[in-house]
Amino acid sequence: MSGRAKIQDYAAEQMNHLLTSLVFQMHRAAKLPGPDEIHDVRVAIRRFSQGLELFADFYPHRTVKKIERRLKRMIKLTNHIRDRDIGLEYLARLRKNLLRRRLVRERLEYQREFARAVARWTSRDFSAKWREGLSLHNV
Repeated sequence: MSGRAKIQDYAAEQMNHLLTSLVFQMHRAAKLPGPDEIHDVRVAIRRFSQGLELFADFYPHRTVKKIERRLKRMIKLTNHIRDRDIGLEYLARLRKNLLRRRLVRERLEYQREFARAVARWTSRDFSAKWREGLSLHNV
């Protein structure tokens, strides 16, 4: 086995693990979208994105770019939720109830949008498509 083949096998193993983790965290957060769960989704997205960047030479450029665009949209959505979580935590200490109610309402809207996005991704079987698209290809 050549050195390149070993690296490709390692890349495939790591990307499979990162995608599995991402799928798990997204489904978990869609069911229970608490601050910790949303944070875990964001971490999984960042790690998967870093894997795509690190192992980009082993995958079709077009596939990687398409996945990166989708991940970017999802991270923006989770940014909105996370921003409200941080604001709510801060305001709880200040006892600013009027502003807190508004942030809770906004967070719930983004939370619903996140759940719809996960359902849409799942209905399209994104993980199977991404696994297929990221199957190692000879460069």
